[in-house]
Amino acid sequence: MKKIISLAIAAIMLITSVFTFASCNSENLYAPYGKQVAEYKAPTGKSETLTVALSPDFAPMEFVYIDGSNQEIVGFDVILSNYLAKELGMNLEIKPMSFDACQTAVQTGNVDLAISGFSWTYERAQNYEISDYYVAGDNETEQVIITTKANENKLATAESYKGLKIGYQGASLQQVLVEETFGNDAEVELVPYVDLGTAAEALKTGVVDALAVAKGNGDAIIANAGDSLAFSGFEFEIDEKYKNNVILIQKGDTELLEKVNAALAKALSNDYYTAWYEVCEILAGSASIDELGYDENGNKITE
Repeated sequence: MKKIISLAIAAIMLITSVFTFASCNSENLYAPYGKQVAEYKAPTGKSETLTVALSPDFAPMEFVYIDGSNQEIVGFDVILSNYLAKELGMNLEIKPMSFDACQTAVQTGNVDLAISGFSWTYERAQNYEISDYYVAGDNETEQVIITTKANENKLATAESYKGLKIGYQGASLQQVLVEETFGNDAEVELVPYVDLGTAAEALKTGVVDALAVAKGNGDAIIANAGDSLAFSGFEFEIDEKYKNNVILIQKGDTELLEKVNAALAKALSNDYYTAWYEVCEILAGSASIDELGYDENGNKITE
């Protein structure tokens, strides 16, 4: 088990660094996870650079993995960013920043793309070129509320939140959902946070009673919180248009939009997303090799 997780870590770190992705000539350690993952590493010998903003507080999509004194930004969107750079024939530079700053950076032209677990919203559609959907497991298809272990499965209805504080990340789909669901209830206090790490800590320390998150993110937060957090039992009703993720591109840059959509269509048709997401779930600590069906050599069990 430890060996397989180490391979997953090494595989993702092979194509990642904290701030800049340059050429990569190392042996491809994604191989144990099959061709779907193994094909992707940063391009070599390219002069143009694709700049991508992401907020590394959203496991398993993007997060900081700490291994001793080393820190690496890893996750599904990091792999996706590398894939897009390869498909566009460009080098890749990751620019980590807060979730709302990612969106501003695209609007002002400071980065080419923002890839940070974004959902489609009406406001974003008015202000950005929005890519076609990409599929990251259950990360966006299920939107939930997590709470303390003492309240596990005890807050399954909207009415049960009266008198409680619900946290959420500002400028996110979760903000839209909590405002739609609880915004007219004066007995429920909604508390915004800039980053999810701070929000999760507020939940653990009792500053808020609950936290609205994407299901995949909730899995990772709970898995890394010891035995202190759990799912509340509440699940938001999700309109189809909010499911799955999109990439934000500066308004008017339709040329880049077309290239990104072509690359996403290829990834979808070849089912690259499944392997990417499963490896990142392992790295985030929210799933094990056994749960995902890998053999002792790290190969996906298919029958």
